[in-house]
Amino acid sequence: MNQPLRLLIVEDMPDDAELMVMRLEAEGFNPDWQRVQTEEAFLKALEDKPDFILADWLLPQFSGLRALELLNERGIDIPLILVSGSIGEEAAIDALHRGASDYILKDRSKRLGQAVRRTLESRRYQQDKEEAEAELKRRLTELEVLYNISSSLRYLESLDAMLQSLLDQTISALHTDTGAIWLSNQDKNVLKQLSARGWFVELDGLTLKQGEGLVGNTFLQDQPKFCPEFIREPDISNKIIGQVPAGWGGALIPIHSNEEKIGVMVIAVELPRELTVEDLKLLSSIAEMAGIAVHRLRLFEELQTATEALVSAYDETIKGWVAALELRDQETEGHSERVTELTLLLAKMMGVKEEQLIHVYRGSLLHDIGKMGVSDSILLKPGPLNDREWEIMRHHPQYAYDMLTPIDYLKPALNIPYCHHEKFNGTGYPRGLKGEEIPLEARIFAVVDVYDALCSDRPYRLAWSKEDALEHIKKESGAHFDPQVVKLFLNLIEKTG
Repeated sequence: MNQPLRLLIVEDMPDDAELMVMRLEAEGFNPDWQRVQTEEAFLKALEDKPDFILADWLLPQFSGLRALELLNERGIDIPLILVSGSIGEEAAIDALHRGASDYILKDRSKRLGQAVRRTLESRRYQQDKEEAEAELKRRLTELEVLYNISSSLRYLESLDAMLQSLLDQTISALHTDTGAIWLSNQDKNVLKQLSARGWFVELDGLTLKQGEGLVGNTFLQDQPKFCPEFIREPDISNKIIGQVPAGWGGALIPIHSNEEKIGVMVIAVELPRELTVEDLKLLSSIAEMAGIAVHRLRLFEELQTATEALVSAYDETIKGWVAALELRDQETEGHSERVTELTLLLAKMMGVKEEQLIHVYRGSLLHDIGKMGVSDSILLKPGPLNDREWEIMRHHPQYAYDMLTPIDYLKPALNIPYCHHEKFNGTGYPRGLKGEEIPLEARIFAVVDVYDALCSDRPYRLAWSKEDALEHIKKESGAHFDPQVVKLFLNLIEKTG
């Protein structure tokens, strides 16, 4: 089936325009096209949002270069290829610098269809990559918000200070300035507003019974509630309706621990903005942490257990990222867990301190997280990579660094994801570190990683035997690997079999 393509052609010669269309049709496109030859007509045609633009270099009343300028001035991102009877190399390079996707000489128009397809595929890859990076960044940002809030709550020992900090950080994370926290009394029959920002301040000290109004019902039902506009909700309490302004909506999130219902958090945003599903998920996670923190103050002896559960949740999140990567790259399924276990054993033999082992553990699990920024066409290629593909693949340690650096609790684990492709003789990447310039944990992990990779099947080769893999490790001692690490690794493999 031919690929639809909304096409805008900037050309004063109808025959040349029709030839371009024929070239695209021959390549498997189904162009829905129009031709323009003036700036006014070009701007009018942009309102139809074409997928692609083919522009002659010079027309009597217009030019391809001017078309590029108009796109740039208006921030319109549409690929444009220049098609010209004659264009000098210097002019062509200038046009590419100004944003042209490519240029084609009219006497070589047979490659036009391929150039258009290549441009579209390149843009599609870039868009997919940007979307994947944006989603990962969103998740990392969410995790950092949760980590920062949990860290601050852990050290606050008064309920008032805890609620003020919790509310301030939550509304900041949601990019609003209005919200409130209501807590129940010990008998669970009355809810009182104890912390407020924005117009909720007018309700300070107000009490509601369980099941009364939006807050009371949310507490009773123990379920989040989304409100397009508060004053239009039938359950709103008569006690507060006079203080709630029109044009505000938001969400009510129950605060509870595993042992008890505790209260309700209300976050408000001014219309036309509405909270998203992702916002509600984040609020639910924050409310869950708030419940744990308040319960800690009421039952201080459970603090240690709650903290350990939170750390476990972080590590489970890391495992979730690793699992997502391995689902995407099935050839490495189980690789991260195997190398993590062996790396920890070797790190202990190398004298890594006990308090550092958690960072070795996290770094090992996340060693290939940067591959989330590599396209499927390269990551899942069923055969060896070419030079261009290897160049892209070698960026994944830098991608890992960029992804993980903003998260404070993962910074101590960065050495392995960032440095595990460095080589002892300085020929590795991304920075060409040499010898002990390479962090110890990365030198340890490099040996384990290569050994496990060699002993595993790949689409383009079968797994090596254990003996052959060990022989390769010995051969690369002093070149790829730290000789001291290799010596202990061989002892470890001999002991563990």
